[in-house]
Amino acid sequence: MKKRKSALYIAVAGMVSAPAAGQNFEVQDLNVRFYGHINMAVMHAETGNGSEQYIVDNDYASSRVGGVISTNLEEIDLKVGAHIEYEYQHNPSNLVTPENRTIKGDFDERHLNLFAEGGFGKVSVGQGHGAADDSTEMDLSGTKVASFPDLALVGGALPFVDNSGDATTSPTLFQTIRNQDFEARYDRLRYDTPAFGPVTFSVSQGYKNEMDITEVAASYNKAIEGVGQLSSAIGYSTRDTGGPAGDVVNIGGSVSWLHNTGINMTVVYSNIENDSIRDSDFSMFKLGYKTGKHSFTIHRAQGDDFNPVVITPSAAAGQPDTRFTVAGSEAIVFGAAYVYKPIKRLDIYTAYNNFSLDSDVGNYDDVNIAMVGSRFRF
Repeated sequence: MKKRKSALYIAVAGMVSAPAAGQNFEVQDLNVRFYGHINMAVMHAETGNGSEQYIVDNDYASSRVGGVISTNLEEIDLKVGAHIEYEYQHNPSNLVTPENRTIKGDFDERHLNLFAEGGFGKVSVGQGHGAADDSTEMDLSGTKVASFPDLALVGGALPFVDNSGDATTSPTLFQTIRNQDFEARYDRLRYDTPAFGPVTFSVSQGYKNEMDITEVAASYNKAIEGVGQLSSAIGYSTRDTGGPAGDVVNIGGSVSWLHNTGINMTVVYSNIENDSIRDSDFSMFKLGYKTGKHSFTIHRAQGDDFNPVVITPSAAAGQPDTRFTVAGSEAIVFGAAYVYKPIKRLDIYTAYNNFSLDSDVGNYDDVNIAMVGSRFRF
């Protein structure tokens, strides 16, 4: 027992003091994989209120650190272990505004779960990815760090300014277009089947903010001779809100294809609806070219009927807040990205997005966002 404890203490100490190049090492019966990345960018944003510059943590792939500790039970052909991951962001790109350019970082848990893996597949329990998480994010273009399906993660807190001058009717980018990628991470029990050729199935059951969640998904990954690499996924989730609107149902998926010539295409679609009036759609098309250390893409995305509600706190005590619904909303994004990868651990990138909003009410100025940044992985 003392031997085991000593091994664990050494492993944890190794994770803390590991050099940037460190990845896998063994401590007696334990295998420890330490990983992480820092992702910072200079972001220039222009709205109807003017322009501003920010130094941000790019939320397309937020800065984080984590580790996987595992061991093999050879007698029963089983691998067991734990996965721990924490995010740390200084000036998150989805939260900064002209009034709040500096936001101090804080550690936030992403993964804290145990797993067992063998011929039967993999079972995980604890805080981690739901079965359908990432189903709308398959991407073989090489530009995911700069051209992510959830485009509002960069500049998301900035407003579409109603050029009538009424600031109380201006929704944020984050409210008008999202890729609706299911329930992300939460406390769940998850099961992944063993691969059936290129196909894997997953299911999870858990809860988030006291709401019960069920997710199922299937993924496909295969290199096809003469066609290239194909990666796709489809997911389905239900979230029990317990309110009059009933369950929130989410369905979506993505397909990404990379030809041997470097030409690639990615298509994304998702829909969320409930028993009330919620019925929002997201779609994205990306076309790219990848050669050597260079990756280029252009994209178009659209969010329909997100119908954001702008809430303005009442200036008078005891009076209700003002609520304004941007009905019939249609947000469209055109953009381009370039990523240069001089070495395995380093991405240098630049990206540009133009966000526009049309709706049954209001007349909104476009939002333009450009960024140049770098991600270093260890």
